[in-house]
Amino acid sequence: MAAVLGGEQHYAEAYGAAGGTLGTSMGALAGLIFCIAIFLFYRKTFKKDIASERTAGTGQVESYRSIIKVLILTILPILVSTTLYNLVSIVDQGLFKNLAIHQGNAADTVSLWWGVYSGYYKVLINVPIAISTAIATSSVPAVAAAFARKNRPEVKRKIGLAMRFVMVVAFPCAVGIGVLATPIINMLFHTTTDLAGSLLRWGAISVIFYSISTLSNAILQGIDRMRIPIRNAVIALAVNCVSLPISIYVFHIGIYAMIVGNIVFSLVMCILNSFSVKRYSGYSPNIRKTYVKPAIAAVIMGVIVGVVYLLIHMALHSNTIATIIAIVVGVISYAVILLLTGGLTETDLQSFPRGAFIIKISKKLHLLR
Repeated sequence: MAAVLGGEQHYAEAYGAAGGTLGTSMGALAGLIFCIAIFLFYRKTFKKDIASERTAGTGQVESYRSIIKVLILTILPILVSTTLYNLVSIVDQGLFKNLAIHQGNAADTVSLWWGVYSGYYKVLINVPIAISTAIATSSVPAVAAAFARKNRPEVKRKIGLAMRFVMVVAFPCAVGIGVLATPIINMLFHTTTDLAGSLLRWGAISVIFYSISTLSNAILQGIDRMRIPIRNAVIALAVNCVSLPISIYVFHIGIYAMIVGNIVFSLVMCILNSFSVKRYSGYSPNIRKTYVKPAIAAVIMGVIVGVVYLLIHMALHSNTIATIIAIVVGVISYAVILLLTGGLTETDLQSFPRGAFIIKISKKLHLLR
């Protein structure tokens, strides 16, 4: 690979690319080994539970064929929905490159644009989305259990709590990435390219839309509406495919068409999924507590973060130190503002990881009402 790139001076880049590719496989392998270890550790407990299990009424044991059929029918919609999400990037790449070259841009320029978009913007924007995905995954069992019991108020309560939790994370991430876009790029990748920072700044808002759509996908799957996210994803992908040529040919915005496409896809998914969740579960969000208060706290945090970064950078002339301090100050200030404005209550915090500890600290600091 280094030889293809032009000589031994490119060995570092070649090994870096190899390490990045290998890292994904190693991460998946480590997860598999961990799951196997947990299974083996609890194997005796599982056997005891199976031995004590009694089938309801009939005394019949389900066949492996029926169990596998149910598993496949459950997995397939989730798999197709996830595949469609990943397919967006492939479709976007093919569409954008062909449309941009057809418009008259040089192939090298288009490849450079795509490299900055996929290597900087997509990598960083996926970090907060991954957090939302984890929250969404963890919320499904509770929603599904309440739905199975036909406890509609509990279903709505669980959905509301999960949505608020996701928004508490998504809003500060979007604002923080938008405010510190270029400093973060420079700190992590040691580059001064203005394009990467600009893409990240303008595309940060998609974090919020992707977070909502990811959670609502999981909720719809949890309430046994597994085909709905697939339908919505197809519609969103179609709208995205229409927005790309319009952005390129009508507005002539180059690689920023990809940012528009990302926002359009995630927004359409967000809207369609939200309507579907309301229709099938009856859940309507508390706009003030779910969106407005986290948004206000995030905006105030963004101002504080921007000022802190500028002051530290002027004093120390170090982008890395200024960025890290600004992020730490941002996390603390956001938490304080959110608690003081009632964006999170003691009841909410009890459902959060380490909620009891957070409540204890918050009360000592007089942050909880």
